[in-house]
Amino acid sequence: MRTTGFSRSFFGCTAGLLFAAALFAAEPSSFPKLSITSDRLSFNMKTGETITISGEMTEDGKPAAGRLIHFAVYRNDRVLEHGYLPGDQKVVRTVKAEGPGTITMRLRAFTADKKPIQNEKKRAIWIGTGALVDAEKILPAAPRPADFDEFWAAARKKLDEVPVKAVEVPFAVNPKRPNAKLVDVYDVKVDCAGGAPVSAYLMVPKNAQPKSLPAIVYYDGAGVRSAATITGYGHRALVLATNAHGIENGKPKEFYDDLWKKGRLKLYMWQNLDKPDELTPEKIYFYGMYLRVMRALDYIKSRPEWNGRDLIVIGPSQGGGQSIAAAALDPQVSLCIAKVPATGDHAAVLAGRAPGWPRFCKNAKDPNIQKVLKNVSYFDNVYFAPRIKCETWLSTGMNDSTCVPTSVVAVFNSLPEGTVKHLYIAPTGDHLTTGNPPADAALNQLLKARVK
Repeated sequence: MRTTGFSRSFFGCTAGLLFAAALFAAEPSSFPKLSITSDRLSFNMKTGETITISGEMTEDGKPAAGRLIHFAVYRNDRVLEHGYLPGDQKVVRTVKAEGPGTITMRLRAFTADKKPIQNEKKRAIWIGTGALVDAEKILPAAPRPADFDEFWAAARKKLDEVPVKAVEVPFAVNPKRPNAKLVDVYDVKVDCAGGAPVSAYLMVPKNAQPKSLPAIVYYDGAGVRSAATITGYGHRALVLATNAHGIENGKPKEFYDDLWKKGRLKLYMWQNLDKPDELTPEKIYFYGMYLRVMRALDYIKSRPEWNGRDLIVIGPSQGGGQSIAAAALDPQVSLCIAKVPATGDHAAVLAGRAPGWPRFCKNAKDPNIQKVLKNVSYFDNVYFAPRIKCETWLSTGMNDSTCVPTSVVAVFNSLPEGTVKHLYIAPTGDHLTTGNPPADAALNQLLKARVK
């Protein structure tokens, strides 16, 4: 399961297996069912080739007469064609590849009067798939800042001026959580530079011996919420689960909603971008977040239970971006699992692609784009990736319009030659449904081998 490029990539096999098994939207018989197929696997197109994607809608095993099916065809997440067809008509579209990127088609179920149909969970019924074109040529669209390494060395020096001092308060975890009886849980605050502490839950297996356990740091996704209590690893690992903002844990939902909707964390990811002439990298919100990323690692390494060998970072979306930064900024990280990672390929619009969340730069013609890119580039996965030396697992879904596939592939291609790296592609996956089953299996295997 090692790869240094797309031509020998295991993820192609993974995607192919999924391609055969996952192209149907499973809905109860009382709802329409969408299916979609493609004559291409999700990773192997070349410029000049064509892809034909076909879809249909059925109800009770028959063509869905009296319904409408909406289709939309995209290149690099931009609409090429869309429209409605009768629900009993098959949708077939053929698209020619015109350079590195993605081609996708998505289908959605509608009533005859063009109202979206929802399933029993009140969610839209939809499905989609597509393919990457010239995947190995999807590369950063702008050069890495010349002082990138010096900038983060200075940040590290600033962080080192603050001692790793923690306050650990026992926390009564819900006893119904997996393996809850096997661990002691603490609400932890760790002093940090940047104006906010690391705020996290620490899970310590009961009766853990010194230097006996792998350490896992879990970084949370976008939004404003408490850290999670991750007890599922039971006796097999020392786990630190952070919240991204250094805020209090365990508060009522209204506390976090207020911070996000009208408080100091409102639209935190874009703070200070409205004054591009005054912008500096230190004013980008992710500067403080990434100081906390490093300090979380400092803290977990200070725990006596850590075995000094296995330092694992994992997270989804924004947490995936933090995991990539963690692996780049701390050479002791031994395994990085970044699921549908955000904060990647910020300059993609310069190459005609969509950037990953938070999409700092949406329009290549924006007169301030170079001022913004000059500062946000210090927080881009594509520039962190060359510093990573550990085994790295990435994942993406072909329907992910939040952290688009190209933003993940650009990171994958930026990992150093010779690095053990893996990319898992879910042909029908979106941002919320795409995990990384092979990475999860590899992590479980590692933990079983370490802790008997």
